[in-house]
Amino acid sequence: MQFNTFVSSLNDLKRCANSPKLQEVLLEPTLLARQGKLSQEELLLLASTAVEFGLRPILVWDILMPEKVMNRICEQLTQWDMSNFEAVRVCDPGAAWWLKTHYPTIALQFVVETGNHNLEALRGWCEIFSDSLERLILSIELPEQKLIEYCQTLPIGCEVLGVGQILLFYSPRSLLSPHLLDSESKEKVRLQTTVSSEDSNNRSFPTLETVHGTFMFLDKDQFILDKLDRLQEAGLHTVCLDLRHLGKDADVAVDVEQICSQILTDPISLRKNWPRPTRSPFFNANRTTSIFSRMKSKHKLIQYRQEVGLAEVLAGESGNYVVFQSLRSFAVSQVEKIIVPTGEEIDIPEDIVFRNLNGEVIESCDREQILITDWIKKAMPGSLLLGKNGE
Repeated sequence: MQFNTFVSSLNDLKRCANSPKLQEVLLEPTLLARQGKLSQEELLLLASTAVEFGLRPILVWDILMPEKVMNRICEQLTQWDMSNFEAVRVCDPGAAWWLKTHYPTIALQFVVETGNHNLEALRGWCEIFSDSLERLILSIELPEQKLIEYCQTLPIGCEVLGVGQILLFYSPRSLLSPHLLDSESKEKVRLQTTVSSEDSNNRSFPTLETVHGTFMFLDKDQFILDKLDRLQEAGLHTVCLDLRHLGKDADVAVDVEQICSQILTDPISLRKNWPRPTRSPFFNANRTTSIFSRMKSKHKLIQYRQEVGLAEVLAGESGNYVVFQSLRSFAVSQVEKIIVPTGEEIDIPEDIVFRNLNGEVIESCDREQILITDWIKKAMPGSLLLGKNGE
């Protein structure tokens, strides 16, 4: 298992050359890379210097392009000396096919981070790009067991993000500045800020805009550097260390040599001392599809509320009380169960007692009356009180 990382300066290359197990450097030209900052001259200088340092220079071409843009870029690339690069890292299938056709001897590293998560699709890409394909960069949305399966099954090497930012949102439009993408100069124009919304006003998400669009990231870093043992045993080829957001001045691989050393010696301490909060949201299990059942339950709750719901939970304090608001007039003897927003149904305790705001025990209530009971486990705001046989 080896490491790779992004570089943008000679200082970065020197650090990488002194980093254990780090064998590749990822070079991002402004023309081709979403977060690219390098001019063609800087790119070629870093590529040749990387070879002198015993490192593999990898050209990053990770933008997605309409046909008109791709044709323009490909025309420019025919003027480049592509022999300066050991491989090209691509995200757009059209770019990958163009490279396979025009530069069949250059190895391809195909980025499948945002799709193609099933094994058959990944095998399909291996067949399509056949001899040119060197590696697949897999999604962080794959749990550990799937990553292990794919590393053991796929006929080529696999790579996964070990540490770095988690992309939440991307748009090819300029959302921070209305004119940034209109720039014909392709200068190193970058805007960085944090944004929040009404739903998350207590959290600020790092946001970056380049000439290729706007990117919003989670306020916590992906981090699995302390969980690599089983992946290494399964044959994982490469772990990417994306340190770009921790860069200083022109450097984007700051402290990479210490990080690589700690991965090998004390990854737990490395995580504890990481400069940003960390998480690995999909590594144990990907539960993103669990929302489907909740969406179905929400529709069911709306129907119940309109037709047979007796009361709705407004609030509660665990272990103390639950507050209801009645939706219609009903007798307490009608009450049977509660359905919570997840769709789970909860039986009502036989000794349940309903009280009004004066603390008086009641046997029946009117519409829109506030009711209070002792705590009912799992009852949460939005839950509905249902009657016997849908009464």
